[in-house]
Amino acid sequence: MNIDINILPAEMRPKPLIDTRTFALIAVILLLGFGCFYFFNARSNSQAETANLGSQIKTIQQQTAALSSNAEALQLINSINQLKASKQAYDAFTASKMLLGNSLDGVYSLVPVGVDIGKITQTGNTLVIAGSAASYTDAADYGRALDNDTRFTLMGLPSFKWLTTDGSFSLTISVAQGGGR
Repeated sequence: MNIDINILPAEMRPKPLIDTRTFALIAVILLLGFGCFYFFNARSNSQAETANLGSQIKTIQQQTAALSSNAEALQLINSINQLKASKQAYDAFTASKMLLGNSLDGVYSLVPVGVDIGKITQTGNTLVIAGSAASYTDAADYGRALDNDTRFTLMGLPSFKWLTTDGSFSLTISVAQGGGR
């Protein structure tokens, strides 16, 4: 068994190159230095951006003032506003009209087996569909299919005539604004 006895005094013993407290102190100082640099850099960047935006705002205000006093620019702005108003009026006008072709495509695309359309009559935004069906159930299914479509609204139950040999029916539907585009 070997016992190592160090008879050197503590001042003369070998010491580590950097003490842990010294290392921690250096790390804290470096972190504080980088943090201060980042803070001041970010602050100066934001001040520069603020100054840049202020100069851009002044430039835009000067350009706006120049355009507002220009007669040609005022005339163009007036004509643009008139075009916008005309477009809104035209869109409202076309939305209120029924596009018969789109409506008829929708009516014919929903016809089930056992139903034949004989005649369609238009009055405003209302269509009256007359035809023949094998049974009242087939005519009612057709009416339900039309009512489930967002383009159409069924105005009442289908009328069905049993006494005729062909089983004729009549449906009245309302077409959505614009004809069910």
